[in-house]
Amino acid sequence: MQNSNLPAQHDLIPFENPLPSWGASQKYTGKKLMITKEAHTFMRRLNTYEKIKVYHEALKLVSDGGYGWNSKGFRKEPMFMRQKMCPGGISFMYSVNPEMIVINRMRLERGVTDISTPAKEQQMGLFEIERTSGVRWREGITEREISMLESAWGTPRPVPTINTEHVAINGMSNDLKKARWLMGVHMDTAYWNDNAKAYTLVYNPTRGKLDLFECVQDKVSTSKVAELLAVMLIESQQKGAKRKWTAHSQGGIILTRAVELVNMRGIRLDGQRVSIHAGGNHKTRAENAFKQAGITIDEIRRDHPNDLVPNLAGMNDLSPGAFWRSICSILLVFGDKRPVEASPHTLPYLSRESAVRHLQMNGYHKKAEKLAKLTMKDFGLS
Repeated sequence: MQNSNLPAQHDLIPFENPLPSWGASQKYTGKKLMITKEAHTFMRRLNTYEKIKVYHEALKLVSDGGYGWNSKGFRKEPMFMRQKMCPGGISFMYSVNPEMIVINRMRLERGVTDISTPAKEQQMGLFEIERTSGVRWREGITEREISMLESAWGTPRPVPTINTEHVAINGMSNDLKKARWLMGVHMDTAYWNDNAKAYTLVYNPTRGKLDLFECVQDKVSTSKVAELLAVMLIESQQKGAKRKWTAHSQGGIILTRAVELVNMRGIRLDGQRVSIHAGGNHKTRAENAFKQAGITIDEIRRDHPNDLVPNLAGMNDLSPGAFWRSICSILLVFGDKRPVEASPHTLPYLSRESAVRHLQMNGYHKKAEKLAKLTMKDFGLS
C-alpha cells in the first residue's frame, strides 16, 4: 500500500503470519493489522520463530481493538507510539486509529549472543558454523588430535534461517563456545561420508540447574527451544529442503518434542533425516513420533552402555546392570576434571573397543577392564 507524501520507509503493508502453519487463535475486531516498511526491514533480520512471536503479540492488540488489556489501557482516543514487549527480547512501537493498528518500529532489547557473551545471558537461536580443520573423531584418533577437536569448528555466526544441509541441537550444560565444536563432532560422526564443511546449530542455552527442568518440561509440555525447532522443521519442509538433523543428550528430548508439535499440526516431514546420540529421550516415543512424521531415522541407539543419560534419564534401560554401570560412571559424565574422551556421554560412542582404549589411556584401568568384560547379555542383546 503506497502512502502519498510520506517517506518510503513509512509506507504501510499488511502484516501477515510469517508461517501460516503455526496458527494463532486471537479474534479480529475488524481492524487491519499493518506494518511500516521500516519495521518490516527489521523483521527480515529475525528468524521465523521470532517473527511468529512478534506477529502473535500484534494479533493480541487486534483482538481488543488496540485499546484493551493487551494494550495496557482502555483509552479510546488514538494512541501514538505505544510500546509492546515480545517474548525473546524484541519490542515494537505501534499506533491505533479507528481503521487499523500500525506497527511502526521495532528494536532488539537484548544483546546479540556470541561466544563472548556470559553463559547465563546467552539466548537460543540459529548459528552457522564452518569447519576449520580436517581433524575428525574416529577409532584411530591420537591423543594430540583429541586436543585439537575444539578448534576443528569455527566461530558461530548468527543467522535468521537455516541454509545448510546439516543441523544440530545441543544438550544441557553447553555454552555456545562448547556447543559449536561438540555438535560439529556429533554431526560429523553421524554423517561421516558427507564430510560436511558447515552446519547450523539450533542453540539450546544452558541455565544451570534449570536445564533439568527443561528436560522434564519437554517430556510433559513444551519448551521454547522445542517450539523454535518445530518452526525450523516446518520451514525446511515448506521450502523443500531435505536436511539432516543431529541431536545430542537433551537435544534428543527437544527434537522428539519438536516433531510431536509438528505432528499435532498434521504436517509431514518426509525427506528429513535424524540422528540422536546419547539422547535423554525415550526411544520408543521418539521412534513413534518420527515414524508418524515420515522422518528417516539414521541413528537413535548410539549410546555407551555406561551412560546414565539414555539408560536412566531416558528410561531406556532400567535393568540392575545398567543402573549400576551408570552410577559407577557418573563422575566421568559430570566431573569437572574428567578427560572428555573418557566420558561415556560427551563425545559420540564409537565402539566398546575404542571406549576401553580411551579409559586405559587416561588411567581408568579398572573401569576399562569392567567394560571389556561386558557380554552381549549385559548390553541387553541376548
